[in-house]
Amino acid sequence: MKIVFLTLITSLIFSQIPLRYHENITPTYAETINWYRQLDDKYANAKLIEYGKTDIGKPLHLFVISEDGNFDPETYRADGKCMVMINNAIHPGEPCGVDASLKIADELLRKNSIPKNVIIGIIPMYSIGGVLNRNSTSRANQNGPEEYGFRGNARNLDLNRDFIKLDSRNAKSITAIFHEWKPDFFIDTHTTNGADYQHIMTMIGPSPQGFAPSLQSFINNNLMPTLYSEMEKANYPMVPYVSPVQATPESGIEGGVSSPRYSSGYAALFNSFGFISEAHMFKTYEERVESTIAFLDIVINYAKKNSKKIIKIRENANNELAQQELFTLTWTLDSTRYDMVPFMGYEAKYKKSKVTGFDRLYYDRSTKWSKEIPMYNYFTPNIQVTKPDYYVLPQAWGEVIERLMLNNINFTVLPNDTMLTGEMYIIEDVGNPAVPFNGHFIHSKIVVKEITKTKQFYAGDLLIPLNQSGNKYLVETLEPQGRDSFFRWNFFDSILDQREYFSPYVFEETAEKMLQNDPELKQEFESLKSADEEFANNPRAQLFWLYKRSPNFEADYRLYPVMRLNN
Repeated sequence: MKIVFLTLITSLIFSQIPLRYHENITPTYAETINWYRQLDDKYANAKLIEYGKTDIGKPLHLFVISEDGNFDPETYRADGKCMVMINNAIHPGEPCGVDASLKIADELLRKNSIPKNVIIGIIPMYSIGGVLNRNSTSRANQNGPEEYGFRGNARNLDLNRDFIKLDSRNAKSITAIFHEWKPDFFIDTHTTNGADYQHIMTMIGPSPQGFAPSLQSFINNNLMPTLYSEMEKANYPMVPYVSPVQATPESGIEGGVSSPRYSSGYAALFNSFGFISEAHMFKTYEERVESTIAFLDIVINYAKKNSKKIIKIRENANNELAQQELFTLTWTLDSTRYDMVPFMGYEAKYKKSKVTGFDRLYYDRSTKWSKEIPMYNYFTPNIQVTKPDYYVLPQAWGEVIERLMLNNINFTVLPNDTMLTGEMYIIEDVGNPAVPFNGHFIHSKIVVKEITKTKQFYAGDLLIPLNQSGNKYLVETLEPQGRDSFFRWNFFDSILDQREYFSPYVFEETAEKMLQNDPELKQEFESLKSADEEFANNPRAQLFWLYKRSPNFEADYRLYPVMRLNN
């Protein structure tokens, strides 16, 4: 009996994963995956699953913990389980979630304390190319660990800007994981940049406005207050992510309605509660990891206590989303409304810079303050659209179709060549940055004109109904003015090109006849010359103005190819 007891104690001691975050050290990629493999080998209720490749050529992993050993994503919800999914190292220089997740997984399995009604999925390291690009200098404003990964992945993409455009193989693989497992909670672990203050953990929570109406009250009045309260009890008083209105937090902080390019905004498209935990960069690495552990434990415990309710309200919200008519594409901050939130800061002061000679900001940590500051987190709708009954998408746009399929969008294809009449957009104006953003010259301004048009579509073109839980995803991506629409991300840019032109000396006679035969056109032409000196002195511009109004000009120039079709 004594030998058995000693063997058990020895097993408990030496089976613990040897994490070193208390020594300011985070594990390498090889160590992390090896430790998850060991947990898989040792425990029947843990499984390490390989998914698709990443840009560096290595597979993306999902480590699943299930109390009863059920690892079937199609059936676990029928058993009354909800799912918490944790994504780590999307920014590999911010690895506190890597250590925190290993610690949680190890303890849940070793202590046999897995909740019966929660399934836990952990993506050990997401930006694997960035993880392998290990260094100790690229996080200039961060306190440890000794070594860490680089923000860009193998293609130098920031993967937390890639959830809609899916440029990376990483993003395509995580999309497959997301839709196969349908997590109720999707947590992305990070470390902050920015101001200095006393709080160890800050958080970007699910923006209520981004959800089906029935979930907004639940988020505001149940979910978020509970998480803040529980973090307070755990001695990690948490505040919203600190984005100061002015230079320092005393001025107040601004929230936002998360755009779907980010993990939290993407999760919201499908009524999944997305969180971005942001441990504070100046705290020790041990403090950051421990606060992340506390936050993850609290979310898991919340899911445990509320699993049945969460499953039910999300099911109802998905049904509601399928029926929702009006969608908001862009939001405007309401600067007249705010809530007061408790905040613990350091006094902000200024002194002469020894480098530039100008005044520079610094925070005096010897002078602490605690008071309420304004939190600006109210938004009014800006651009809104009513959903059509269908979108019609020509099969020519294969990259867009691939992304719809990856996101489990339901559609049929036209069986025959068909003339359809519906609403379409002319792209009247776009604005572009001088340099690319995450690999794209994303359109910063989009002006459209809505028209009714009869157009030929062909057998094999997509007919996409808007009676599905993916409606919000469809509206956000296929309406060109959406914050992360496929048009904004350049997937339809070839429509902006003019393909046919004219020779001025040939078109002169046509232009002359147009003015002779159309007095109203001639009056408009002459008025423009009188009002615009530059136009009056540019003969080619005058001919082009007339060419655009002639039957010779491209009928579909700047016509956005997706039709809005109503029964």
